[in-house]
Amino acid sequence: MAQQKKVDLNKPLDATEEAKIRRTPLEPALATAALTLHGDYYRQVQSKTNHAIVWHPITQAYLLVVFVVATVYVFRDLVDVSDSISEFFSLLKYHKYVLTKYFPAMIFAAGTVGLVSFTITDEFRVISDKLASDAYMAQIFRFPLRVYANAQPTDANTKFVEAASQSTDLVEYRNSPIAIVTVVPLPDKSTTDTFHAKITGLHVRKAYRTAGVEKDLLEFAKEKARVLCNRYVLDNNIHTNNIRIVLAAEAYSVDKSLTSLYAEEGFSVKRTSTKLDPFALEATKTFFFVIPAGALLSLFGITRISYELQLDNAVDLVTGSTAVRKNETSAKRRA
Repeated sequence: MAQQKKVDLNKPLDATEEAKIRRTPLEPALATAALTLHGDYYRQVQSKTNHAIVWHPITQAYLLVVFVVATVYVFRDLVDVSDSISEFFSLLKYHKYVLTKYFPAMIFAAGTVGLVSFTITDEFRVISDKLASDAYMAQIFRFPLRVYANAQPTDANTKFVEAASQSTDLVEYRNSPIAIVTVVPLPDKSTTDTFHAKITGLHVRKAYRTAGVEKDLLEFAKEKARVLCNRYVLDNNIHTNNIRIVLAAEAYSVDKSLTSLYAEEGFSVKRTSTKLDPFALEATKTFFFVIPAGALLSLFGITRISYELQLDNAVDLVTGSTAVRKNETSAKRRA
């Protein structure tokens, strides 16, 4: 296996490295980093989903009801024997132990919300963990990543390595990958008139999400879709002066930055689904064997949104393109 460039998401970047941003295509030494960044996306979505559930109006209403009921139960006796507010607080001062009756209600409320949140969001953790499996890697990259990672420098010009490297671009800062985008062709959906491609992963490390890198990644994705279309036209000997390029993408409703970006860039919503795992054959049907998963996810507005965008279809945009080369620019402080 090629010597892998490691990415530690729990540590800040090395400040001694030169502060430059570099776009680089996937290479065997970056295979592990690519998988790590894709996995981090689902971990971040898990965190955002937890936040969305806790602050959802339904959750807040539930907590308020529990608090009100608990308050009535805890202070009912003191209220009954008090003739005024001052007397109530005077009695409370000498009977502070009654406040301990709040604890069961607090534990019950927090436990219920925590259990529901964990049950829903744990699926994102499972997705992140499963990305290391051959089945999931094949769907993300459309090639065996383990085989690619074992490629030797002498294999750099082989058709397999060149084609695989075209699928993914990474952004490095201070000599460490901080962002990734992967675009794959969809030959089963493509025809002689229309070429379909899909963004299977677009992610930026949390610390750099406000730097505008996501928009750059989306531009890379559009470029890669045209490169892949060019390869599809050549490989299939398609003779046409006009071919439509359709770029598909997905995002979760809780990921406001990505959904907003797709909307700004003109992507249209094709469908929404409560099947959170895009790589699984079937959606989770129930939680706790009795609660319909789809109904609970819909209740909190947690869905996976599918988008499509039609790119410029002039054929000169998809001819003569080559694999993306490394490009270095000075780092920009856009955060």
